[in-house]
Amino acid sequence: MRAGLLRDRIYFKELREIRSPTGFVKKEYYNIFSCKAYRKKLSTVLGNGIDAMEEFIGNTIVFQIRYYPIIKNNQRVEYQGNEYDISLLDRQIDNTYIITLTKINK
Repeated sequence: MRAGLLRDRIYFKELREIRSPTGFVKKEYYNIFSCKAYRKKLSTVLGNGIDAMEEFIGNTIVFQIRYYPIIKNNQRVEYQGNEYDISLLDRQIDNTYIITLTKINK
């Protein structure tokens, strides 16, 4: 992967519990890490399952980033103000991740 491809910034968030002085426990997602990423284009699969050359992308996006051991499956990703859930975290042989994200509807 060439460094010039990494143009988009994504933020990884992790669920943490915060206890107030009164004892109330509040769970929120907090930024723990940010990195640059390459947004891969989704390609259509022609033939099986797609009628009249339609393209269905939905709420899924795919990124390629460098490998960082802090990244886990149970985290969320923020990209352009939207939050995404990690559907697939696939480590490649060239020390990168292919991350498939699904948009979280709020």
